[in-house]
Amino acid sequence: MPAWQKNSLVVALIGAAAFVLWWLHPEENKAIPQCLVLKHTGFYCSGCGSLRAIHFLLQGEFVKAWNMNPLTVLLIPGLAVLAGAELLFNRHDIATRIRPVWLWLLIAVFILFGILRNLPFEPFSLLAPH
Repeated sequence: MPAWQKNSLVVALIGAAAFVLWWLHPEENKAIPQCLVLKHTGFYCSGCGSLRAIHFLLQGEFVKAWNMNPLTVLLIPGLAVLAGAELLFNRHDIATRIRPVWLWLLIAVFILFGILRNLPFEPFSLLAPH
């Protein structure tokens, strides 16, 4: 399969997923699964609220998206730039060319965010989905 067809397929799949998340509210639709970490431990993981945040972003409700998961709202532009660069320039090595220190920093941010959003006092309790 030529690269342009693969890229077109990826764009179509992302577009379809975005349409589904725009159309279906994750809290109101039982077809969209709940977070297993929250369900089994009662703690919010770093990704809790991400689907709702993306749903609200697609609806144009940025404050609601931020209230669901600020980390997701902050990371989406960077991920979009990486994905766009890979698709536009047909360079499938861009993500692997990121220096390891940045990946370790991102992992540390995910872990720290997951810990902080479970603290029961302000300002950290504001990081929990609400």
